[in-house]
Amino acid sequence: MDLREILHKHKESFRKKLVESLSNQHSMPTGEVMKQFGDNIEILVTSRYAPLEQIVDDICVVKKPVVLNIMRDRQREDKCKICESNEPNIQALDQMHGNAISIFEISEDSAAGAIYHVLFTGAPDEDKKLPLTAVIHNCDVKRVWAGKKVDVSVYTGLIHKVLV
Repeated sequence: MDLREILHKHKESFRKKLVESLSNQHSMPTGEVMKQFGDNIEILVTSRYAPLEQIVDDICVVKKPVVLNIMRDRQREDKCKICESNEPNIQALDQMHGNAISIFEISEDSAAGAIYHVLFTGAPDEDKKLPLTAVIHNCDVKRVWAGKKVDVSVYTGLIHKVLV
């Protein structure tokens, strides 16, 4: 799954839903919505997706496997126990693989944290849990996990497959 393509589809889906919502609210065809509100729609979509496009570009230029770790900010009072329990596994990966991998840690509260919703789609909101981790190589999403602690050996096995 190409990360840029996943983001593009998500962005287009958001744009379509926005246009349909405005069409329903104003009782007008979608073409008329685009004529009247098209510039504003594009400004909204562009501003919403700019941080996501930036993080995707940053990930996709890395030539080595990327471990993406989206988690709750460590400074928040409401701690994520699963995030905290997975943290030693991410640190162990960094120690084991060092310069052979790149680790991207993103807080769910940051603008780029919305990449969570791009990578984890199709589940009811109550099933969306932190952390979300993924292994990505050359912009290809190899595997995504959400709401669970992932053993170091699982990450390592996937990283070794990518490196071979």
